[in-house]
Amino acid sequence: MHLKKLITNLTRTDVSPLILRLKGEKHAFTFEDIEKESGIKLTSADKFLIRSVAEKKFKMQVVCEAPENQLKFFPKAKELS
Repeated sequence: MHLKKLITNLTRTDVSPLILRLKGEKHAFTFEDIEKESGIKLTSADKFLIRSVAEKKFKMQVVCEAPENQLKFFPKAKELS
């Protein structure tokens, strides 16, 4: 029997609580952390949506970590007045 893996495209409604939960648990997180938290394999569309929501709604900074070549989401440092 050949089983197909369910491929999902997340919505903004799905993404916001995931980001909030991970922001509360960790200082920084990756797509891998989101996959573990949600229990699903992220598609390219899911990753694009997560990055957009993290940057626009949650004002997070996205940094590419060199050794793993993985995007990491950080809270933006408060700007000095």
